[in-house]
Amino acid sequence: MNAKKSTENVRMQISAFGKDVMYGLSQHPKSISSKYFYDAEGDRIFQQIMEMPEYYLTNCEYEILSQQRKEICDAIRAFDEPLNIIEFGAGDGYKTRLLLKYMLENKAEFTYYPVDISNHILNELETNLSDEMPALDIKPLNLEYFKALTTLSKIKDRRNVILFLGANIGNFKYNEAENFIGRMSSTINPGDMLLMGVDLRKNPDTIRLAYDDPHGLTESFNLNLLKRMNRELGADFNTSNFSHYAFYEPVDGEMLSYLVSKKNQVVHFDALEWSVEFNTNEFIHTEVSRKYSIYELEIIAESQHLEVVKHFFDTKQYFVDTLFKVK
Repeated sequence: MNAKKSTENVRMQISAFGKDVMYGLSQHPKSISSKYFYDAEGDRIFQQIMEMPEYYLTNCEYEILSQQRKEICDAIRAFDEPLNIIEFGAGDGYKTRLLLKYMLENKAEFTYYPVDISNHILNELETNLSDEMPALDIKPLNLEYFKALTTLSKIKDRRNVILFLGANIGNFKYNEAENFIGRMSSTINPGDMLLMGVDLRKNPDTIRLAYDDPHGLTESFNLNLLKRMNRELGADFNTSNFSHYAFYEPVDGEMLSYLVSKKNQVVHFDALEWSVEFNTNEFIHTEVSRKYSIYELEIIAESQHLEVVKHFFDTKQYFVDTLFKVK
């Protein structure tokens, strides 16, 4: 089937997911954005990943937010004036609720805006947090990060504190992260703050095991991307014909994940009226998770007109929540 002709015929009728899949799988090398990991099944698998002992990121950041929440709230001046607490990539709120509950208990006045690309998990988050904290003023935003930035630019009545936790900044390449942070700092107002969770450079084996675990959960998470295309786009991927491959590149600090074709094969997409060929050992790039040094964070801050207020570390110094202020 002629891919170009099919693309023109159905482009106006397909979802953003379908368009991105067609574009990404037409490139050399092939790729699909990691944001598409998170359908309902992807959300469920990722919750299991966060409970693995190998996935140190969750426990390290939880330790920071549980043991240093007073210091963090003091640093953001949570009790001085009304705030907008805006969280990008809110997820299930497992860690964030530590700060929210502490702020409510100590009479801080704020509105919580969780932002996530998964409407499913936002709905669950709103229900759970409202049940747990009835006094919480919560207004979910089902938007991508850059679209949320446009929304943020209209929130001028209060000082904004943006939470970007869980090492989500690692899903960008270095230059992309720098641009994202720069766009954020130029969109919000002087004096606004950003609390950003960052996975630090460390022993390569420790990092690799978090993304290529012996339990097979990260493999299932990656392969679910193929299953999602089957479910939503009418694709006929046979997941047994693909393998999960992940490795850490210590020079650039990038943890990279791929799906590798085990054979020559053609995959058809009924909903797209389209098909794509894979050669043996051809790969789909599905994720980058970049690790940073403190030096790199401070260089980015300086270049993007941010002041580093404080670094909050876990006891192993595997992870940091860094508080920035817009100059």
